[in-house]
Amino acid sequence: MKTSHIFWGIFFLAIGSLLLLANFTDWEFTWNAAWKFWPLVLVLIGVSILVKNQIGKNIVAGLAGIILAIILYASITTTTNIFHNDIGFVFDDDYDFTYDTTYFKTDYSDSVTSATINFNGGAGSFKMLTPTKEYLGEFRAEGNATQYTLNRNDIDSHSELDFKMKEKKIRLGNKRYENNVEMSFNPNPEWELNFDIGAASMDLDLTPYKVSKVDIEMGAAALNVKLGNLTDVTKLIVKAGASDIDILIPDSSGCEINSDVSLSSKNYQGFKKISKNIYQTENFNSSNKKIYIEIDCGVSSIDVRKY
Repeated sequence: MKTSHIFWGIFFLAIGSLLLLANFTDWEFTWNAAWKFWPLVLVLIGVSILVKNQIGKNIVAGLAGIILAIILYASITTTTNIFHNDIGFVFDDDYDFTYDTTYFKTDYSDSVTSATINFNGGAGSFKMLTPTKEYLGEFRAEGNATQYTLNRNDIDSHSELDFKMKEKKIRLGNKRYENNVEMSFNPNPEWELNFDIGAASMDLDLTPYKVSKVDIEMGAAALNVKLGNLTDVTKLIVKAGASDIDILIPDSSGCEINSDVSLSSKNYQGFKKISKNIYQTENFNSSNKKIYIEIDCGVSSIDVRKY
């Protein structure tokens, strides 16, 4: 198993366990006690790079994941700005939570040749399903029955969809919290996809769609993106915190990566370094189909592979 997978697996297990523990007990760990240890994460990542033995690498990476999870948990539970801003975690046993599955649909017509989706989802699990031919966009949301809204604005042959979460706080208490969204889009228009999410798991298979641009802003997240080749030019922009990022690109497309990820583990299979932060596939200049990827993130694990 890859060292990066060990790190992120342990990290998500640890942060989930800490939040679950806080959900049912009065246990606390303050930021004042935790913040002094954050450089230790960088030290352990450096040690894991230097250690030759794979078992040793995995142990050190696991320790780094645990420490990062403790620091993140401490900042969540004690930082006032997180509690009171639009995005964050709130411990609230009295929150009126009505769990339900809600469906959102908007009709498709042949006059729509291009479309934009602005997806604002907070923290949760988000997945792209197979295309829908009957609707322009279709969403299935599991969680609070009233937490999402869908609005549409048409200008000539272009449609813009705004699918937004009303409140982006995660309320932790005795109530059940869910925020899972599955979405499908019509394959005929050319799409621009904009995602603004928090600590989330996102799985996007975009191969059936004509996608000109994908812009993703996320916090600590697990991101899987599979790009297709149905447009001549596709641009993918990823801005992230501490995340596990996996990107698949078609072998027939030329691809260029511009990445500012000095503190991250990166694996760009089939790419050669052109200049500082710039990587290209061998067929980039000769290919009629081109993919441009921009990545700006913190301490993350990044894999870009061909299929």
